[in-house]
Amino acid sequence: MITATQDPPAEDRPTERRRTLVREVVHSGTEPDEARALHEDVYAGHDLWSRPDGDAPFTYRYRSTGDGLVSLRTSSVSAHHGGELVPGRQYLLAWSVEGGVVLDADREDGVTLRPGVPVMCPAGRPFTVTAPPGTVHLVHFDADFLEAVAVVGGAAAPVPLAFPVAVPSARLAPLQRTLRELAAPMLDVDVVDGARAVLDLRLAEAVLEAFRPAADGGVPDVPVATLERAKAYMYAHFARPLSTSEIAVGADTSVRTLQETFQRQEASTPTAFLRDLRLDKARIALQLADARETSVAAVASSCGFRHMGRFSGAYAERYGEHPGETLRGQRRMIAVAGTPGRTRSSHPD
Repeated sequence: MITATQDPPAEDRPTERRRTLVREVVHSGTEPDEARALHEDVYAGHDLWSRPDGDAPFTYRYRSTGDGLVSLRTSSVSAHHGGELVPGRQYLLAWSVEGGVVLDADREDGVTLRPGVPVMCPAGRPFTVTAPPGTVHLVHFDADFLEAVAVVGGAAAPVPLAFPVAVPSARLAPLQRTLRELAAPMLDVDVVDGARAVLDLRLAEAVLEAFRPAADGGVPDVPVATLERAKAYMYAHFARPLSTSEIAVGADTSVRTLQETFQRQEASTPTAFLRDLRLDKARIALQLADARETSVAAVASSCGFRHMGRFSGAYAERYGEHPGETLRGQRRMIAVAGTPGRTRSSHPD
């Protein structure tokens, strides 16, 4: 029996556990302007256009199902269409049913999609798309999640990843089998919590195995604004102590301009953004960790926190549960899903 003098530590006190929220969103219609507005919203698109073929009626349909970490999406448009997409902190796996979709047509490394063959869309920068009438399937990965899965089980901190856009077909076959196996349960909004977490992890690992990313330092290869340069620097270096002046140097700006930019565009500060980034990284690391092999303190330290009390309080305020509860929670199932076979070493193509 627990008496008044034997209260358990704060992290051991039971709280109401949050269930995974899986959402399905469907949009369809016959107005090109509605389709353009939808894709501008989903992908922060610019200069989007569509060109119906002759007198054929225009139709579009968009469907998204996922839990915020991984979502399966389908976009069907009955006309030629294209524009510039800016996916932000996401990694996108895509394949076209009909083929003929062109990524970055004006670049030397542009790619034309073949029917049914997955590619990784360019990450960390805007990219252009030109597509014929047809259907494209996509998997959206939250960047923090995929970057954490890429280093789970090792000592390295997660950082932005550089994926090849296309890889040999022999490396895609296991990924395509995994996609076929997981599609139905991932599209079921009633598959939640630990079962959903297993699906997320299996698909993430299949993509990482097929495309074998490398750390790229987090700096996009096209000019970006001060705010994005600062964020990219923090994403790449969050695990170690960072001062505002160092972030300003990494963003190629002054401390005053950096602070004013965050206040104007984010209604926040660089320090607050960095703290929230570290908290988000810590949450995913705790969800992926094995409670038998790691501790809250080890995870917090790996994500740049040096004061455990402040970390625990900020974590509980942001997520509604203490970090120890996350480490011991239902999503523990993902820590062992496929772990013994997790080998991203070199294989012959």
